[in-house]
Amino acid sequence: MNTRKIIGYVLWLLAFLIPFQPAILSTDGIHNVTGLISFIVLLVLLFTGYFLVDGADSKTKAEHGH
Repeated sequence: MNTRKIIGYVLWLLAFLIPFQPAILSTDGIHNVTGLISFIVLLVLLFTGYFLVDGADSKTKAEHGH
Protein backbone atom coordinates (compact mmCIF):
# COMPACT_ATOMS: atom_id res chain seq x y z
CA MET A 1 0.00 0.00 0.00
CA ASN A 2 1.21 3.46 -0.85
CA THR A 3 2.32 5.86 1.90
CA ARG A 4 0.04 8.63 0.61
CA LYS A 5 -2.92 6.28 0.80
CA ILE A 6 -2.12 5.35 4.39
CA ILE A 7 -1.81 9.01 5.38
CA GLY A 8 -5.15 9.71 3.69
CA TYR A 9 -6.85 6.93 5.63
CA VAL A 10 -5.37 8.23 8.89
CA LEU A 11 -6.70 11.71 8.10
CA TRP A 12 -10.16 10.25 7.47
CA LEU A 13 -9.97 8.42 10.79
CA LEU A 14 -9.01 11.65 12.55
CA ALA A 15 -11.82 13.49 10.80
CA PHE A 16 -14.39 11.01 12.08
CA LEU A 17 -12.93 11.05 15.59
CA ILE A 18 -13.76 14.75 15.87
CA PRO A 19 -17.00 14.95 17.81
CA PHE A 20 -19.87 15.73 15.46
CA GLN A 21 -21.93 17.16 18.31
CA PRO A 22 -20.29 20.62 18.31
CA ALA A 23 -19.51 20.52 14.60
CA ILE A 24 -22.88 19.82 13.04
CA LEU A 25 -25.62 18.32 15.16
CA SER A 26 -26.27 20.48 18.20
CA THR A 27 -25.77 24.14 18.92
CA ASP A 28 -27.23 24.15 22.44
CA GLY A 29 -24.54 25.21 24.89
CA ILE A 30 -21.86 25.30 22.19
CA HIS A 31 -20.25 28.55 21.17
CA ASN A 32 -20.49 29.36 17.47
CA VAL A 33 -16.70 29.56 17.15
CA THR A 34 -16.22 26.04 18.53
CA GLY A 35 -18.74 24.58 16.11
CA LEU A 36 -17.27 26.49 13.18
CA ILE A 37 -13.71 25.39 13.93
CA SER A 38 -14.79 21.76 14.38
CA PHE A 39 -16.68 21.83 11.10
CA ILE A 40 -13.82 23.44 9.15
CA VAL A 41 -11.30 20.96 10.57
CA LEU A 42 -13.65 18.12 9.64
CA LEU A 43 -13.93 19.35 6.04
CA VAL A 44 -10.20 19.99 5.66
CA LEU A 45 -9.30 16.53 6.94
CA LEU A 46 -11.90 14.84 4.72
CA PHE A 47 -10.86 16.60 1.53
CA THR A 48 -7.12 16.29 2.25
CA GLY A 49 -7.57 12.59 2.90
CA TYR A 50 -9.52 12.21 -0.32
CA PHE A 51 -6.84 14.08 -2.26
CA LEU A 52 -4.12 11.81 -0.85
CA VAL A 53 -6.02 8.54 -1.37
CA ASP A 54 -7.20 9.43 -4.86
CA GLY A 55 -3.82 10.84 -5.90
CA ALA A 56 -1.97 7.75 -4.71
CA ASP A 57 -3.21 5.73 -7.68
CA SER A 58 -2.77 8.42 -10.33
CA LYS A 59 0.78 7.30 -11.11
CA THR A 60 -0.30 3.74 -11.87
CA LYS A 61 -3.29 4.96 -13.90
CA ALA A 62 -1.02 7.18 -15.99
CA GLU A 63 1.30 4.24 -16.70
CA HIS A 64 -1.61 2.15 -17.98
CA GLY A 65 -3.02 4.96 -20.09
CA HIS A 66 -6.34 5.31 -18.25
